[in-house]
Amino acid sequence: MALGLSSCATDDSVEPFHKSSTDSTIVSFTFLINDGVRTRAINTANENTVSDITVLVFDNTNSLIGSKYVASVAAGSVDVTTRSATGCTIYAIANTGSSSYFAGVNTIDKLNKMSTTIASAADLENSGSTANSTGAMMIGKASADIIKGAVNKFPVTLYHQCGKFSFTIKPNSGVTITGYQLCNVPLSSYITDSHVPASASTVAGPPVGASSYGNFTAVSGLSQTTDLSKTYYVYENLCGSNINATSEALRNSSNVPVSASASASYLLINAKSSNWTSTYRVYLGGMTNVATPAVDLTNFNVYRNLNYNCTITLGANGGNGDARVTYQATTTRSNMYVGDATVGNYLYDNGTNGSVYSASHTVGIIYSSELTQAQYNAGCRHGRVLALKNANSSNYGTWGSGSPYNDHSSTGHPYVSDFKTCFQDVSSGYDALSANSSYVNITSNYAWYYCKTYSDGTTHSGDLAGKNWYLPSAGDWWDIMENLGTWSASDKTTLTTNRSSTTGLGYIISTSSGSYFDALNTKLSVAGGDQIVPSGSYPYNFWSASEAGSGAAARFYFSSDGVYLNYNNKTSRYYCRSVLAF
Repeated sequence: MALGLSSCATDDSVEPFHKSSTDSTIVSFTFLINDGVRTRAINTANENTVSDITVLVFDNTNSLIGSKYVASVAAGSVDVTTRSATGCTIYAIANTGSSSYFAGVNTIDKLNKMSTTIASAADLENSGSTANSTGAMMIGKASADIIKGAVNKFPVTLYHQCGKFSFTIKPNSGVTITGYQLCNVPLSSYITDSHVPASASTVAGPPVGASSYGNFTAVSGLSQTTDLSKTYYVYENLCGSNINATSEALRNSSNVPVSASASASYLLINAKSSNWTSTYRVYLGGMTNVATPAVDLTNFNVYRNLNYNCTITLGANGGNGDARVTYQATTTRSNMYVGDATVGNYLYDNGTNGSVYSASHTVGIIYSSELTQAQYNAGCRHGRVLALKNANSSNYGTWGSGSPYNDHSSTGHPYVSDFKTCFQDVSSGYDALSANSSYVNITSNYAWYYCKTYSDGTTHSGDLAGKNWYLPSAGDWWDIMENLGTWSASDKTTLTTNRSSTTGLGYIISTSSGSYFDALNTKLSVAGGDQIVPSGSYPYNFWSASEAGSGAAARFYFSSDGVYLNYNNKTSRYYCRSVLAF
């Protein structure tokens, strides 16, 4: 977007200079613009439209010597009255939508400190760069000597304040794209680029600070088997570089540059085939910030005014072995998303996880990296975690009274009747938090109430903020048993086979050793938690959220002889243990 600048002598002047000044000149801008549809929303059809323009002229002391706002711009000239001066800096800023937007700006320093902020990632596209704006904010800068009596013509080019990220996902035969989401994009940006560091390794966070990040709304439930394309508009993200990211495969979470004020933006892609599900994490950036950008894989910065075009091919193997991809062989469950949590790790109160217990910060033990559709829609991206302790100090109680689901057609969770239906149900407990909140808030519905109100004694932040504990479904308990237990090869075969068994309930696995939860119990003991199968104690029965009838619910029985799954009357008294999705 090019602007031509010219001037002529005049006796007129504009504020902030005294009207009696005789050393003034009119600076005229000629615009070559895309005069398309004018709207606050930004899209590929109108991203280059200039609807209004503000011109600011500063002298060689960086003080304002002339300005002009024009509410409706068309091809032609815009006159700006200023005085003659050498070493001037001229800014032209498009689409603020307000004549008073730069009120009080009388130096370049004040202009450079100005920023824009949006409430959510999609606001830039839906509502424009700032309140009352007319589209994508664009900024031009030029240096010039303004000489009275001369014909001054200065080229000024407008650049977008935001960047543009366009991607095309190309699934191989047999691969289905099930969803995607652009994550961790800044929600604030400086107007000018004077703060952009010369070195890509230098971090310059968004003006509002480290909390000024957001995610676009997740797109889910797709069954796309052909190419999928999408364009996003985003603020610059100057998160730095990492010299170890020397290949596409090395642009992964281990090599992301992270500081207290910034972190990298990435695109999540969920895909599946008949025998695997994968979550691809593609980090943005990878280009230099020069007139002719070049590939620089070590660079994780997302710069303004760059159009990033990314083609992502999803291979038939689901990215198995690629560190950028979370891969999992398909279970017999459908419509599940695979997160990036490590099963067996401790979960900490800031949403991170690790193998070492952290006093006063450990929330629980991760037992699955799978997430339901509802959990994914609620912002869960990592997995599910088992609480360290039982849900109440008295340890056990009744399930509740009546049925929370079969009187509510909006939920529609079926009764469980065999191993297959128990394994498949990973939704009953979590869905009750919103679908039937009145039921889980009643104290007489012991298992539900105390699992929901369980406190792990920490303050949740990061990806854990706002996530709630709930009564685990039968499928949750199955994953706890299978994923956190220690099993022989033949035991694993038995567990896998029983996932799809329709012959009824009983012993899922029988064992004479009684040591299948030793590793889990050790982790729980280190963290000061309650063991699942205490040595020498009476076997533990735990309630699940899965109903076996209007008056019965499924429960898991852990003993030295193995794991027994059956159902009992809802007035029976069993142990309760909370789980959480994050």
